[in-house]
Amino acid sequence: MKKKAGPDPSRDILIFDAHCDTASVLLDLPWSFRRSPAHLDLSKARKGGLQAQVFAIWVDPLFAPHRALHRGLRVLQAMEQKVFVPKLAMKVTTVAEMDAAVADGRLAAWLFLEGGHIIENSPELLAVFHSLGVRGMTLTHGRNTDWADSSTDTPRVRGLTALGRRIVSQMEQTGMAIDLSHVSDASARAVLRAVSAPVMASHSNARKLCAVPRNLTDDLIRAIAASGGFIGANFHPAFIQRRVYEQIEANFAGYAREMKERAKGHRDDPDFLSRMEWEYFQRAVKGNAAVTLSEMLDHIVHIASLGGIDCVGLGSDFDGIASTPVDLKNAAAYPALVAGLKRRGFRRDEIRKVCGLNLKRFLHRVERRRGRA
Repeated sequence: MKKKAGPDPSRDILIFDAHCDTASVLLDLPWSFRRSPAHLDLSKARKGGLQAQVFAIWVDPLFAPHRALHRGLRVLQAMEQKVFVPKLAMKVTTVAEMDAAVADGRLAAWLFLEGGHIIENSPELLAVFHSLGVRGMTLTHGRNTDWADSSTDTPRVRGLTALGRRIVSQMEQTGMAIDLSHVSDASARAVLRAVSAPVMASHSNARKLCAVPRNLTDDLIRAIAASGGFIGANFHPAFIQRRVYEQIEANFAGYAREMKERAKGHRDDPDFLSRMEWEYFQRAVKGNAAVTLSEMLDHIVHIASLGGIDCVGLGSDFDGIASTPVDLKNAAAYPALVAGLKRRGFRRDEIRKVCGLNLKRFLHRVERRRGRA
């Protein structure tokens, strides 16, 4: 006799994720957003109960300093052509618009820039992106900008330059979310001193549990929470367990000579170099130690223990990571995450906060500060 399925544990829960890189995938590959091999497509979103998503307009820093804007606009165009079409997803710029999209049964899609190099040191270009519907920006990516330091580059400005302070002030004034994922500790602290608005780390874990530069120290977790901010837990195994990070680093070291040879003759071709970098990133995760949903939930528990249950949520990094926890393969797996939170002792109201309400309320707080800073 076929066993009757139990109730869906994610029913009536807003699932709202703070970061994915699906937009770049849709630019680079001839895939449809309806259904594809990506971590996130409409079919998987519906199966997993995902109702709202922040889509990153990510540009590899290899395109800096003078090609990042062009690449960013092309990624944005891919969203317009493949995602913001009838019966798929709705571009939203306010919480009210998000609520309307969800009520209409459409995926609510927010746009954030990932990497301050995209605006090419121009606050005026930041304003242009705002006019195109972008409502947040990760200040750096894997390399420094001229005005803020990355967590994975050699420190240069050790905080924020005058231009950096102008940019984050402009973001505060216009109601754009200031995202500290990828930002160095010193630059993150400088941002917290420079603005009074709540800030976020859209896809970062706890350094206490996984000692890698991309993760947040305990004092930064507390400071972001104290700002009224938000921290989205990242699903990348290398940011969940240090052993996986070390395996990937060792694999990359083994590829160094081969990568150098392949790059010859392509030094001025960021498209080629970025594709090659991603190819080796995918190779570097093969054979890594398995990481589980429970280990990812450890980071949510730790962040909540420091900043309170109102600061933590989801920042999957889907389609920007080459591997996932074994039981979080893609966006269809959110019911398993909800069930995992329940097993860890989270109450129903706490699960609702972690899965989406905290991010929604954070964006509403940012929105309400527009013109008040």
